[in-house]
This record gives sequence, structure tokens and C-alpha cells, in this order.
Amino acid sequence: MDTWQEIESLGFYPALVERSLRRACGGREPVAALSQLDAAFDQGHMFRHLTVAALTRTHIVQVHVDELDDGQAMVATALAPVTGVRGISVLEVVAEPARAGGGSPTEVSIAVDMGGQRRGEVEPLHCDDPECQADHGFGLTSVPDDLSIRVSATADGEDSLSKAEEFVDVLTRILANDHE
Repeated sequence: MDTWQEIESLGFYPALVERSLRRACGGREPVAALSQLDAAFDQGHMFRHLTVAALTRTHIVQVHVDELDDGQAMVATALAPVTGVRGISVLEVVAEPARAGGGSPTEVSIAVDMGGQRRGEVEPLHCDDPECQADHGFGLTSVPDDLSIRVSATADGEDSLSKAEEFVDVLTRILANDHE
């Protein structure tokens, strides 16, 4: 299924999503894309939101659509040249890692650092003494958060997981060619 068919099949404001993605791609066809439709709950109301990440040979595009409670939708679009990508990180959860070929991923998390945003996670620090009651302060982990997508075979399906792996493969090939 190509990018446009996938957007249509998700059924979440497909004309709006397609228009926004086509505009951001500037007439270039995506060579890989990854979509994630999700729901969130706030004060008893359900709100859907969709993230589409697309790659052209020269750019990485992110379209995010939020459903608002008054029947409107908010669209945020980000476009960056692949030459501006500072790095990517990929976290895979693998079933049966001792199996031939290293097992199969059941979950893939992708983070792309384009130098625009960072997310900080603060957590209390502890020592090795389980009886210790002292305050050891806090630790901060700062991670890129320009584009972050987690895909799980259980939640999103095997097809989505395959697309996530393809997205990573295409992005790393584009980055490798760009830096040669």
C-alpha cells in the first residue's frame, strides 16, 4: 500500500492529511512513510491524533493532526532537509533473540534529531543501599524529540511494524549517501 492509500485507509481526515503532506513534500513523492493513528482521553472525552512521517530523497516531513473538541482539527507540519538530521536512534524489542538471524522485532521506537526540540525526563536518583532514606537528588535525561514514533506489532499490527523498519532502512541509506 502506498502512502496515499494508507492515509485514505486510516480514515482520519484523509483529504486534509493528504493536502498537508503533498504541500510539505513540494511535489516530491515520498520514498518511505510511516503513519500512526492514536487516541487520547481527557476529562472523559476521546481525541484522536495522527502523525505521518515521510521521507523524500532530500527531506524529512512530519504532519501531525489533532482532533479538537469543537469539531475542528489542528495540523502541524514540519519539514527539514535530511542534511540537517543530526542523528537517529532506534530502539527495538526483539522476540527470541537467540534464534537464527537474531530474532524478530516486536516493537520499534524511532527518534530523529533535527536540532529543533529536546525532551527531558527527570527522575529521582537512588543509591545501592535498599535501606537508604537519603535524598540523592534528581537525574535528567535529555533526548531529541523532533520526531518520535513507537510502533508495536501487538498494538499497530505487523504491517505497521514492517513499515517502521523500512522507514529506518530508507532513512539510514539516505543519510549514508548524503555524508559520503
